[in-house]
Amino acid sequence: MNKEMNTEKNAVTLFIIDQSGSMQTLKIATEESHQGVLQKIKQECQDLPELQQFLSTWVFGNGRVSEQMQLTKVGVEDSLKRLNLNCSGDTPLLDAIGKACTELERQMNRLKMSPENTLVTVAVFTDGEENSSRQFSQPEIKRLITRLRENGWIFNYYGTDTSVEDMKENLAFDYGMKMNASAAGIQNSMMEYSEKSLADKKSWLGKW
Repeated sequence: MNKEMNTEKNAVTLFIIDQSGSMQTLKIATEESHQGVLQKIKQECQDLPELQQFLSTWVFGNGRVSEQMQLTKVGVEDSLKRLNLNCSGDTPLLDAIGKACTELERQMNRLKMSPENTLVTVAVFTDGEENSSRQFSQPEIKRLITRLRENGWIFNYYGTDTSVEDMKENLAFDYGMKMNASAAGIQNSMMEYSEKSLADKKSWLGKW
């Protein structure tokens, strides 16, 4: 990356995906659906050539929060790493959001991506509520998300629990959707996010 990056239009997709123990029955569907969204992003590179696309994927559960796919520029011909979930443990949802977003912001600063030229869309997929975070509290995450939204970040929450609207409100997400706790539910939600994300990118580009 170089200083010319400042003048480029960038779109960053950040996935934050649950791999707690209860996700075991949804593991394969989640991995395959995630790969399907990546293929659509590659197609967008061809359909929206004026937009540089970047991707990062974080997972949480299995006793930790980790960046499984580091921030990477996506190209039409690129071969992207497949998601590999190791489902076990609790649900440190707040820690996952806090770590993923603060690290992405740090990486974007390092790459000299300005908020004016960069659209970030965040998608959280989980089948359960927060139950084990130690580093970030709910008020801290709400303040973080509120600040990032002021820079144009868009936050999407997909959950199977009945408190999706409460989570959306408590964490200041832009959008929340309840999904069925099934393979079809995960697939439909990933597809819905992909279509919504593309619409967000086109709308953002239309403002230039």
